[in-house]
Amino acid sequence: MSNFLINTDKKLKKIITELQSSKHLGVDTEFIRESTYYPILALLQISTKKSIFCIDVLGIKDKAMLKKILLNKKILKIMHSSKQDLEVLNRYFKSYPINVFDTQIASNLIGIDMNIGYAGLVKNFLNKDLKQGSWRTNWLERPLSDEKLEYACNDVKYLIPIYKNLVKDLKTNKRLDWFNEEQNNELKKDNVITIPKDSWKKINMSSDLTKTQTKKLKFLSEWRENKAIKTNLPKRWVLLDKELIKLVLVEKKKINEVLNNLKKDMGDADKKSVISILNKCSKDSQKDKTKPKTNKSNQKIKECYKLLEKISLKYKIPQALIANKREVDMYGKNYKQIRFMEGWRFKIFGKLLQ
Repeated sequence: MSNFLINTDKKLKKIITELQSSKHLGVDTEFIRESTYYPILALLQISTKKSIFCIDVLGIKDKAMLKKILLNKKILKIMHSSKQDLEVLNRYFKSYPINVFDTQIASNLIGIDMNIGYAGLVKNFLNKDLKQGSWRTNWLERPLSDEKLEYACNDVKYLIPIYKNLVKDLKTNKRLDWFNEEQNNELKKDNVITIPKDSWKKINMSSDLTKTQTKKLKFLSEWRENKAIKTNLPKRWVLLDKELIKLVLVEKKKINEVLNNLKKDMGDADKKSVISILNKCSKDSQKDKTKPKTNKSNQKIKECYKLLEKISLKYKIPQALIANKREVDMYGKNYKQIRFMEGWRFKIFGKLLQ
């Protein structure tokens, strides 16, 4: 397999035919996002059956040629843990890539460790050891060293053979429909590109919130996201998740104490905005208490976990993939909209709870 560095429009034009005629492409990106809200694309790697192309986007002016590839319904783009890559590509091309196959989602559904990385899949299916790179690499530096290019090429070199192995295993286990459902849900644009008003959904938080606390979480998360977008700074620089959660849960008299002990100092204007949001959401707090778990709900949760363990062993997939702690707690409190009450999860697990 030949490797090529593509850093001019002229070189890109020479490889477009090979890309357009391929049914399968391995795709990965290298980007920088250490001090900005928006990721900065530095390198786009694409593999075909016979070639690997490292496309230096800093030297490319004509984006249209590559954009057509990513939007071509007939070409399958194979990626690993693709959410950040899709976000980067959407930002760069101002269009969301289509017809994607995520190898991490597929591997989860055939019983491989949920946290396995690309190198782990290469070892698992192809018995090859990949040389690890440094996450601190500055991909915007030019020229690109041979070591960086080797690392970048390896990130797409084995995606197509891994894809073929995964599809075979999904078909053998009769889980291809599971995969299609899971990927359609996980990789839909609204789940990848954060909308400020929905940003609270990405915060790992207990389901034991009052209506007022949930309201605080929603409005404060939206404020943080908009602030980060406006200043193009990482949202963790505005407020860490754990700090935001503290503000949601803390008593009114201790709000200033939390704000004065943030990891990054917050200006007076922003403090006033945060306090205003929290106070506005607290108007009905006296009437709004968390309902304690009853013996009945505790029993439901206990039975749910017992069945979850059984189903996990039967299908050889992680418990957390079927139902996480928050979802089990929601089931105990008689919530209606729970992920395992629909789709493939309902078929193997949810319906057995009814």
